[in-house]
Amino acid sequence: MNGAQLLVRELQQRGVTFIATLCGHGLDALDKACLDAGLRLVDVRNEQAASYIAEVTGRLSRTVGVCAVSSGVAHVNALTGICNAHFDGAPMLLITGSAPTATMGLGHFQDMDHEAIAAPLCKYTGTIDRAERIPQHLHDAFTAALSGRPGPVQLTIPQNVLAAEIDTTWHIPTPAPPAPTLCLADPSRIDEIAHLLANAQRPLLVAGSGLYYASGEKILETFAKTFSVPVVVPIWDRGTVLNPIEEFMGVIGAATGGPRLLEDADLILLAGADCDYRVGYLQPPAVHPEAQIVRFHADPAFLQRRAGAHLAVPADPASALNQLTQAGKNLNIASKSAWLKEAQKRRDKFRQNVAQTPRTTDLHALDIVNAVQAVLTDETILLVDGGNIGQWAHQILCNRYPGHWLTCGASGVVGSGLPGAMAARLQYPDRPIILISGDGSLTFTIAEFETAARQNLSFVVLLADDQAWGITLTGHQESYGEGITSELGPIQYDQMAEAFGAHGVRIKRPEDILPTIKEGLKANRPTLIHVPIVRSNPTQK
Repeated sequence: MNGAQLLVRELQQRGVTFIATLCGHGLDALDKACLDAGLRLVDVRNEQAASYIAEVTGRLSRTVGVCAVSSGVAHVNALTGICNAHFDGAPMLLITGSAPTATMGLGHFQDMDHEAIAAPLCKYTGTIDRAERIPQHLHDAFTAALSGRPGPVQLTIPQNVLAAEIDTTWHIPTPAPPAPTLCLADPSRIDEIAHLLANAQRPLLVAGSGLYYASGEKILETFAKTFSVPVVVPIWDRGTVLNPIEEFMGVIGAATGGPRLLEDADLILLAGADCDYRVGYLQPPAVHPEAQIVRFHADPAFLQRRAGAHLAVPADPASALNQLTQAGKNLNIASKSAWLKEAQKRRDKFRQNVAQTPRTTDLHALDIVNAVQAVLTDETILLVDGGNIGQWAHQILCNRYPGHWLTCGASGVVGSGLPGAMAARLQYPDRPIILISGDGSLTFTIAEFETAARQNLSFVVLLADDQAWGITLTGHQESYGEGITSELGPIQYDQMAEAFGAHGVRIKRPEDILPTIKEGLKANRPTLIHVPIVRSNPTQK
């Protein structure tokens, strides 16, 4: 057995079923070992796409997605997905190839300190210098990726390590199945929070990505319904609202605003959420100066960063919310129904204003979002890639927010949509997959249509084409009276999709969008639905 074969065996024992990759320097032995062991290689046309596939795999599965790229610039390209995982708290592993260890630092081909470049974004980095230590490094990397707040990790594995023959009698314990960190809160802290909740008139639960990674969907719904507490999700965070519930108020921190809730809450419960710009840094006037702030998080270091809280509780948010629900029942905490009704009134008024945005007879972003809304099922994997169209989707598709609805993540990146759709299909062979994308976003990785078509990865792309970087254009027009670098030229996207081996359709009438989506969902190859739309933004004056 050589190092590459050992690496593949260790990955398979940890539940890895595919590696996203782009062939190149240092990867030949790994490619052959994957082929021999039946570990699927999903080869792409850009290392960014490989890293996006790994990152989205981590986000969807709550386990470690894996990509492998060659050295030098390929490694730098793959850091795009690493960066996204860093912001989002998504578990993924980047494997980087390299020339032999004997010539590291002497100027061999693509000589680069991969660890030093990746370290600021990763929870763990390492260079494996002996094949026998591959299991140890993988153990350390997977543990770091999944512990506390999940995140990206990186390993450099030189050619000589992958090719080295090892003693097949070497004892390697079978690893335990990796799992996120779950830990209970101090009961005395829970009792304090329960009393805060009992005395609060206007509580608000901010459900962040940490609650998703703790599998907190059911407990969130139970807590919200038990005490009639309004729930919001920071825009770009992972959703934990599986079903339409009256307590869900939509996203918070969107560039296009939202109903007034955070500013008036007298108790703010941050469950696995960050205290960043999306919650006004938890500072007045974004929050009431007398509001009590409670934070739950599984990672003590993350819990204490940035603004503080009146109570900061180290515990995974799902366990803590479950404890709080039981403590609240023991105290017979009264329902916050009056505040919930007021919050619903504000939410519904805001949504109505967005839905009634003045329109011309031209195709509009609302036509796309409304058609998608009509076809969504509980099983649909929905991805959103783009700033302007993303705002429309968040403001209209807001009666629920399950974890299998994927946005760009907290980094705000654009261009991850196509690889994300591929990752979704790799994990869910039979579920409907829809990507809503802007025209600027799509062109970052548009060549991956060929990759998806060649590897039989089918999904539907709704392309909102306004020939602009929409949010930037709106800002430029408001500030300068014109777009400066924010306008784009026309592209025949439907024809381009066909050239890449996908199916392309150009829409001319709003009523044609829905039946075209339904047809695309039946196809065995990617379908691009090109919808030229009028420029618009769901702003409220």
